[in-house]
Amino acid sequence: MKFDRKAAGEGVEALCRLNRGGTSIEWRFTFLKSEQEDRHNTIRLTMRDKEGQIVLLCIQEAEEEEPLTSFLLQPHLWNCQCPYLYDVEVVLQNQEGKETDRLNKQIPLRELCLHSRRGWLLNGEELTLKSVEYMIPPHTSRTEKQRFVWRDFRLLKEMGVNCIHTDPSLWNLCEKAGFLIWQKDMAASGEELLCLTGEGSDILSSLYYEYKAKWSSDPFVYIVPEGISVLPSGNLKVTVYSNCSRVILYSDGMLFEFQSGEERFVFEEVPAHGPCVMLSAEGDECSMSFSFHKTFEPSGICRFEGGKRL
Repeated sequence: MKFDRKAAGEGVEALCRLNRGGTSIEWRFTFLKSEQEDRHNTIRLTMRDKEGQIVLLCIQEAEEEEPLTSFLLQPHLWNCQCPYLYDVEVVLQNQEGKETDRLNKQIPLRELCLHSRRGWLLNGEELTLKSVEYMIPPHTSRTEKQRFVWRDFRLLKEMGVNCIHTDPSLWNLCEKAGFLIWQKDMAASGEELLCLTGEGSDILSSLYYEYKAKWSSDPFVYIVPEGISVLPSGNLKVTVYSNCSRVILYSDGMLFEFQSGEERFVFEEVPAHGPCVMLSAEGDECSMSFSFHKTFEPSGICRFEGGKRL
């Protein structure tokens, strides 16, 4: 008997329920079996914290019909801001005590559920899902893959993302980075997923900043290149994305206008006396400048595709 590493959780899953200052854990195991194998196999599970201390030890027969359950007092619960992971080792032994298989993995302890009135709850707290679908280009080499992924995950964190739909090979990295993993039952929330393909350093697009304005709490302003157009008067129409409550726009160093609002700020008849204009936008201790020439035609590859419902 061996663990089925192609099954959910790569052979072992932990389902958590918060309960009176602790958490109850139901362990689920998936095995590869054959008719020739002996019965009376034993599972030995050891869980350690980040300091290497044993916090949980469980032993049970693999053929037991009742699931293996345990209780942990004052656990370090995983959340998106503090993605704490426990080290778990599961050893499978036959009836002679000989080890037949071993799993080592990192597991988060958390309770995620959909409440009929409050929506998604993570460890009892309300959570708004901010989800994207993330893909790695096929030509990315194995040595480049992790470097690209960590860089992209940092950008997604800055964007405000807290949940990712991606290939199972990236699930452990998602949990280390503080992202929930999108599961099919999450479709009940009606979330539409942006599709993002990580590719070099060109993954950012105006749509990235549009959603960052909705999801992120870190102040920023972004002058949208595709959102600048020349009006019949010769002046400009300028669009700015920001999560600041007020944005100031300057044209060639001269203050043009204050605007209060949310996410999308549109400035009309911005002075453009010459063929090239220096635009500057300011928010809460953040700013951005953009040099615009009237012959500019927005182009380039948009790495985000349209929303997709899974």
